[in-house]
Amino acid sequence: MWCGEEVIMSKDIVRLVNGKPTIGNRAIELRKKGLVYLLIDLSDSMNYFVGPKAELAQLTGTTKPSPDGGSVCIVERGMSDKFKTKLQVALAGVQGFTDRALITKMVGIILFGSTAQLYHTASHDKKALRTAISSIERHPLRGGSTNLADALALLLDSKHPFVETVVVVTDGKPDNAITALGNGRLLKDKGTEILVIGTEDADWGFLEKLRSRPDLSVRTSDEGLEQAITDASRLLKP
Repeated sequence: MWCGEEVIMSKDIVRLVNGKPTIGNRAIELRKKGLVYLLIDLSDSMNYFVGPKAELAQLTGTTKPSPDGGSVCIVERGMSDKFKTKLQVALAGVQGFTDRALITKMVGIILFGSTAQLYHTASHDKKALRTAISSIERHPLRGGSTNLADALALLLDSKHPFVETVVVVTDGKPDNAITALGNGRLLKDKGTEILVIGTEDADWGFLEKLRSRPDLSVRTSDEGLEQAITDASRLLKP
């Protein structure tokens, strides 16, 4: 997919003149769209509700241990209607991020819980990505632990095209921090930038090592996830 450095109207005809793309008598510069992958945490803790603590305290239900080391409260039907989960808040931000990023990038999605899956290959198809994002909440990977290491490993396949930026969205601690950092280092050695977006309860000691630079990290409250993810599109390369 090609993207002009200037605005090209649909009626403009691009021709090659002396090997250079030209509109009329004007030589223009074209460049390939960079690939951006969102790595989205679907672990159990992303199912926690977001809202004022006093109101959340009124939720009643059954508590059970979760694979990521915490606990999950199964609430009674109808009691959670006025609350959103962290995942729902995050996905609204993922949609906002994608809409903005698609102006100059191709966007792909990898999901991770106890395992990881290449959910949507990098694309410039806004409609297809919207449909994919709207279906994440019902994905079978939802719940479980935080296997970020495998999510990063999916992009290390030698057959995979170069990824300009990896954006990690998480609220937890990875299953295997050493392996995840190793995979992150291999990606960075290839020239890929890693941008991290984490909630206050995420493992920031780990995320600070994973990110490419201090300015490529966003720390946010659970309630602020949507805006934080959307605004992180500004941190992508031009």
